[in-house]
Amino acid sequence: MPYGFCHWELASLAFLAYTLACVLLLPGLTRRARMLSGCGGIAGLAIVFWSASLPGTDVIGRFLFLPAFVLLLGYWTTGLLFRAPMPRLESLLRRFDSTLRVRATAASIPRVVAELLEFAYAAVYGLVPLALLIHVMTTPAESIDRDRFWTVILVTDFFCFGLLPWIQTRPPRALEEGDPWRSTLRRFNLRLLGSTSIRVNTCPSGHAAEAVAAALLVTNAPLPVVVMMMLAALAVSAGAVYGRYHYAIDALSGWVVAVAVWAAASA
Repeated sequence: MPYGFCHWELASLAFLAYTLACVLLLPGLTRRARMLSGCGGIAGLAIVFWSASLPGTDVIGRFLFLPAFVLLLGYWTTGLLFRAPMPRLESLLRRFDSTLRVRATAASIPRVVAELLEFAYAAVYGLVPLALLIHVMTTPAESIDRDRFWTVILVTDFFCFGLLPWIQTRPPRALEEGDPWRSTLRRFNLRLLGSTSIRVNTCPSGHAAEAVAAALLVTNAPLPVVVMMMLAALAVSAGAVYGRYHYAIDALSGWVVAVAVWAAASA
């Protein structure tokens, strides 16, 4: 069957090849980690080739479910490449947060705002499909570009995930005592992370980067929608940092990555 790769598929092939190279070459990985990460990378390649074999008119498979699945597979696969934390780097990240008085600020945030930020942190998983829906609904049919949309989202996240083998840190919540604020939703988020996340820190932050990328991809929508998405991206980042799921540098570098990838795709 002939293959015609679109941009998000080519980006995925490059990232998965990089992941497999890390599996083969990184020292210190356990046999289990190499096996699982290698299997994940190979499965990802198979999915991308399957996607490329589908017709461009297969919107549901090729431009909805399959890129989202590759995104999740890339996240879990690179998470297996974590070997050991880097205490010096963790100390640097924590000192920067102390300079910004992140923990003290979080403690002073009103309960209702804390609940809102915890909700925003969890809701990042819905921002990408929401942004895609907005793009489709607010763009003339001849200008809809689902391939560009997914390319920006995937390359942004791949950059964050791809640095994990070289920037290996634990999230601040794992190093600090007690919760940063009172929140009912926090218990839900911690359970969710415990069952679905890779349980280590990504720098840049995939949460912050993905939220900003989703917001930037709908800048052609009506102004109220753009403002709503930008505020959502800010809330996700604030929830990540003040909730101690990420360091401030994680979020700031995530914004830089998202803007750079979006700008390159828009050039």
